[in-house]
Amino acid sequence: MPYKKISVALAGTPDEIQMIDEAVRLAITLKAQLYVIHVNLPHAGEISMMMDTPKKYVEEDFRKMFHEAGHEEIAKKIMVNITTNKSVAEGIAELVLDCDLLILGHDRMGKMKALLTDSIDEMIVNNVNCPVLIFRTK
Repeated sequence: MPYKKISVALAGTPDEIQMIDEAVRLAITLKAQLYVIHVNLPHAGEISMMMDTPKKYVEEDFRKMFHEAGHEEIAKKIMVNITTNKSVAEGIAELVLDCDLLILGHDRMGKMKALLTDSIDEMIVNNVNCPVLIFRTK
């Protein structure tokens, strides 16, 4: 199957630069359109006295990441799809319905946590219908 539409799921963390580089390399090599996808949690960006809330990312945040990674031209034309969902795995599955390849980052979990739950990338793999390339970010 030719990969014409490649999506890279980004969380917005600095350790994703190498993953961005690989996604760009693949897209150029395969002559594919590259998309950035991200899922904001429903409470992202809200002020709360109970806990720290995650940042609410917008399109410009991801364009800036590509620009800072040295991919200025791609940063200008890349498609960015952001959704809000209480489940990152379900949100990503919705965003990649017509995708040919999904690139995900993976952070190693501790042994105890790994015994108790699937990692987010495992949950995503279980929910999507396209091939997945998992890139270790740490």
